[in-house]
Amino acid sequence: MEKQTAIASSCLFLLYIATFTVLEAHHHHHRHNRHGSVKLFVFGDSYADTGNTGKSVSASWKEPYGINFPGKPAGRFSDGFVLTDYIGSFSLKTSFLGISSPVPYTLRKFVKKSKLESGMNFAYGGTGVFDTVFGGPNLTTQIDFFQQLLEQKLYSTKNDVVNSSIALVSVAGNDYAAYFGNHTEDFAVVTKSIIKQLAVDLERIHGLGVRKIAVTAIGPLGCLPRMTSFLSYQNCSEVANLVSIFHNQILRQKVEELNKETKKSSFVILDLYNASLSAIMLPKHHQGYSTLQINPLKPCCVGVSKEYSCGSVDENGAKKYIVCDKPKLSFFWDMIHPSQNGWHEVYSAIKSSLRQLYL
Repeated sequence: MEKQTAIASSCLFLLYIATFTVLEAHHHHHRHNRHGSVKLFVFGDSYADTGNTGKSVSASWKEPYGINFPGKPAGRFSDGFVLTDYIGSFSLKTSFLGISSPVPYTLRKFVKKSKLESGMNFAYGGTGVFDTVFGGPNLTTQIDFFQQLLEQKLYSTKNDVVNSSIALVSVAGNDYAAYFGNHTEDFAVVTKSIIKQLAVDLERIHGLGVRKIAVTAIGPLGCLPRMTSFLSYQNCSEVANLVSIFHNQILRQKVEELNKETKKSSFVILDLYNASLSAIMLPKHHQGYSTLQINPLKPCCVGVSKEYSCGSVDENGAKKYIVCDKPKLSFFWDMIHPSQNGWHEVYSAIKSSLRQLYL
């Protein structure tokens, strides 16, 4: 582990360049949720955000985001569904929980109260366990929002939440961007600090009445297009991936401790690392069927040059980005985020973990 830590520390400059936001889906309909009794509460970053991040600061509200769903920009950092949608989803035929994807926190006052019965999404793009270089409410603040709504009796009783709720927590990738940009502490110390605070937050969510909590292991940071662009999108950075591996090792240890304390296996890890890596590597090793394009490391939507990115326009409103011919065959949508198809691949790989939420 010390060797991994030393190697991981050597990639600081690469990781700072990468604007980490690191950190579900078809054919499963859970019988318990047919009538919408289950509530999904979501916390985290852009991998889970479905519209909380402000229009003035986020590319997720600009074209071509949302071209596959809902057909226009709607605040998701993807061409369509994101992780949250594949766990809750909009269609009983494609969902895991069999409920509507929960309403974004910032839109709660603009929808009918019946729309809130599926839960709520508190995730904001660019945020982390701690404050990040991107701004937005950190995980602790997001939980504050949740607690305030409970105190306001938005959800009738605590037992109502206890008996019919699941939380998704997708967070931590942005914390590494914040760390490498502003700090000089030992990498292992910082990672343990992130996990320690994350554990406090997970316990707090459980203490507020949430029965089961799914927390994501961070994906392979070295496979993000922001990283692989330096390698012509041909290979993942193994050195950068060690950051993810080390983080996930410490996370797994902490979750095991939390489950021993609750004695109910209340916390479940969703392994985005291996799920993503398997999907990315499959086309390279199999000549048979694959839902991905020939090069899954290459993003579908990119800027026309380095100074532009997906969604960029010039002063005259002219598009300064390019979209691939087959977005539905991509794994990555932009330089950081999976596409709808990418999230479908990940969701398919983590179904067994999601089923643990009902044990």
